[in-house]
Amino acid sequence: MKNKKLSGEEALLEAQKIAFAPVIFQTARLLRDFGIFKMLYDNKKTGCTIEEIAKEKKLSNYAVEVLCESGLSMNALELKDDKFFLTDIGYFLLFDEMTNVNMNFNHDVNYIGLFDLDKALLESKPSGLHKAFNSSWETIYPHLSELPEKAKKSWFEFDHFYSDACFKTLVKIMAERAPKKLMDIGGNTGKWAIALTQASPETNVTIVDHPKQIDVALKNAENAGVADRVDGIAMDILDHSQPFKKGYDAIWMSQFLDCFGPEDIIEILKRVNKAIDEDAKVYIIEPFWDRQSHNIGSFCLINTSPYFTALANGKSKMYRSTQMKNYAESAGLKVVEQIDNLGFGHTLMVCEKG
Repeated sequence: MKNKKLSGEEALLEAQKIAFAPVIFQTARLLRDFGIFKMLYDNKKTGCTIEEIAKEKKLSNYAVEVLCESGLSMNALELKDDKFFLTDIGYFLLFDEMTNVNMNFNHDVNYIGLFDLDKALLESKPSGLHKAFNSSWETIYPHLSELPEKAKKSWFEFDHFYSDACFKTLVKIMAERAPKKLMDIGGNTGKWAIALTQASPETNVTIVDHPKQIDVALKNAENAGVADRVDGIAMDILDHSQPFKKGYDAIWMSQFLDCFGPEDIIEILKRVNKAIDEDAKVYIIEPFWDRQSHNIGSFCLINTSPYFTALANGKSKMYRSTQMKNYAESAGLKVVEQIDNLGFGHTLMVCEKG
């Protein structure tokens, strides 16, 4: 990422934005959720007074003042002749899908848990997970289906937004390569297995994941009419004593390895290496922050890492492509192909036996 050179006053203002970031975040969210952004968008030519907004949204003048003045400070709103207007920043906070997915994920999943980020970093445990969901869970992954409905919705919308951006392209690429038997490690809800089997009639997919995720995935495959070509293996993937089943010509891991720390990534890839033969390919799909075409992508990815620290497992993060290449090589694999800029900055890294 490239940082713009700032004057001393500009740098001090940016520092204050960081210091007040939790406040700005919550007021921006409420300006959206209370419908104030939308009201100002609908009245973009005339603007609205505090009194008009309060009456329309059934809020006190005080509440509207607090929110709108904060909106003014973050440049989401503009004030002219005692009337508030929506700016371009406010427009994106209201309508931009990426911005809203990120905001919902950070509020519904991360916000409370990040209070214990310091503990998580010091202990290498997702210390915020217990506070956020009043649980004794060791990691978030086996319990995704147990999250409160709002948190679960925001988690999956966040996950699917970033994966869906390159989904159709990846389906096309893999349908053209038409593997006979593909193992989808970390297959989640079965979305990839269903899409690939629908696009590639000769492909059979085995999903490897936690038991509850397998149940969901197989039910989805049945509903999609591809249950005869999608099966599942329930496994604790972090139990490195368990080998992966052999006989597959493709191993698929999409936005999966970033869920683990370096030691576990290498151990998983070693088990993958033992499971494949010389002709098989290993497909790793990740949004590496050093392979982004713009700072927006790098910013979003880098700042997703604290979620992994405080709530997911305390050890993982969003990686650089050079790191993942080193992990693959440490596991005895070699990178033979790399395709960048798929969807929202994803990379397809293809490996085979070294």
